[in-house]
Parts: sequence; structure tokens; C-alpha cells
Amino acid sequence: MCQAMKPKTLRIQVTLRQHLEQIGVSAYMLGKMTNQVSPQTIYAIANGSRKPSLEALEAILNALHQQGFSTTLEDLIFVESEPFNP
Repeated sequence: MCQAMKPKTLRIQVTLRQHLEQIGVSAYMLGKMTNQVSPQTIYAIANGSRKPSLEALEAILNALHQQGFSTTLEDLIFVESEPFNP
């Protein structure tokens, strides 16, 4: 089997905290920008103690866009492909 055809596993990492640091916005400030996701939930997502729902990611993106940031989904999550080890 060629290298490109070998099974891989995906590892998804939330990078919200790193992105917020880059743009100078705190999790609390982001929570105040959206009334769909509480500041506590955003803080928990940013610190890795809670996984974001698709609805939360959408609300976060919309809130940042309304504030003039050009944040993309790729700024909030990182997907890494690793070789499958059975």
C-alpha cells in the first residue's frame, strides 16, 4: 500500500485561546460580544475543559466578524492527520 493510501487518524485541537491571544481579545470579552454563548462557556472552550459545539463555533465566528475580525474556522480549530496505529 502506498504512503498516501495508508489509514490515518485525525486529531482535532481547539486553538481558540491562541487565536484570541493573537487578536488581543479575552474569552470574557468574546463572551460579551455574543449573547448566544456565555462567557463561562467560551472560557471553558478556550481552556480546553469543554469541547465546542458547531453552534458555539458559529456564534464565535459571527461575533468576531461583527467586530471586524476576519477569523476563520481554521483559526479556531486545528486538524492533524496521524498514521493509524492499530
